[in-house]
Amino acid sequence: MYRIKIYFCAIFLSNVFLTNAQDPYLSIKPTMPLFFNPAYAGDEYYTRATLNYRNHYPASGTSFATYSASFDTYIDRYNSGIGIALMSDQLGSKSYSYTSAGLVYAYRIAVGQSNYIKAGLMTNLYYGINNPNDLTFPDMINPDGTVDPNQFTYERQSTFGVDFGFGGLFSSDYFETGAAIYHLGKENKYVYWSRPLRIYAHAEWKIPVLSSAKYVPVKGLTRYLENSTLKPNIFFIRQADVTLLGAGVLYHFMNFNLGLYSRQNFRLNSFTTSFHVGYISDIMDVHYIFDLGFTGKNFRGLSTSSHEIGLVFKFATGKE
Repeated sequence: MYRIKIYFCAIFLSNVFLTNAQDPYLSIKPTMPLFFNPAYAGDEYYTRATLNYRNHYPASGTSFATYSASFDTYIDRYNSGIGIALMSDQLGSKSYSYTSAGLVYAYRIAVGQSNYIKAGLMTNLYYGINNPNDLTFPDMINPDGTVDPNQFTYERQSTFGVDFGFGGLFSSDYFETGAAIYHLGKENKYVYWSRPLRIYAHAEWKIPVLSSAKYVPVKGLTRYLENSTLKPNIFFIRQADVTLLGAGVLYHFMNFNLGLYSRQNFRLNSFTTSFHVGYISDIMDVHYIFDLGFTGKNFRGLSTSSHEIGLVFKFATGKE
């Protein structure tokens, strides 16, 4: 089992080292909205702080973890939202790491009584480390499972840089759509911490399950259904040679969210099914997602599953 874990880690990280790095995939948009689109800054009329943790492939015994946090608020006087977004992506016991801090600004334009258009801009500072000396590669593993020391010494690389992103968003009572482009800064294609251009687009419908209690045949169900909402959605992500296309539905009732999503990775001919459960309140939201991966029709096993948990803290700003 130990040998399998080492081999899995080496294969994964060797591929990462030889190709452009990809941004980590985060499933829960409410707990890291600025990662998806800078136009989400100040998207709500309250001040919002978020924390998010994603553990990729925990059953493999390796370390692929992403930590992120954000803070944003709406300034009513200027129709603007401002925020900061922090992220640390660590692979292979920190042999590869990418840490970023972004400043975000978004401007809101009202369109009618309850619709608006927003445009957002992010300036992102990043620091990357590439140190493969601590990795175990397949040719170091003996038939009996023992591991030989690495005979080669690799140059440790690190860098500090700046890149940019911008996005747009349209939102109404029953529909939302947006698109964003990240990593518009200079790209170095020969090191892990290079981030190729990433394009993200999505659309979401907000469908009230029941608009009036008079249609409920069983009166005891009224309080469960009259404020419940179905939110079907689709999304698209393109980065380097990787294309993700996904769809899902979120059901919100009372203080709870239940969601089911699926996304297709066309480069790997694989797809992932995600299960989402959340608790929503006036002061804090809690979200959890569990991912299961498939290649073709075959289940890849728990070693390729992921866990993600996010928290949203809400602070009143005095606006009604």
